[in-house]
Amino acid sequence: MSDDIFGRINEEGTVDVLYAECGTAVTKLDANVYPVGSDFGARYEHPGGVVLTLADARKIGLTIEDEGDAR
Repeated sequence: MSDDIFGRINEEGTVDVLYAECGTAVTKLDANVYPVGSDFGARYEHPGGVVLTLADARKIGLTIEDEGDAR
């Protein structure tokens, strides 16, 4: 996964996908996963931001903040 993005575990225990440079939410992701609560894959636009399960974040090799490299 790109070093331009990272994951941050939120209060619900899921992972917000954010841009490393500015911390804003990633709204589209080139990965074969489905954001939490969505019937559309991450390759589609998600205006509220892409939120993944911790398992999916690890599956795609996303670096998780305060957890080191999840790969």
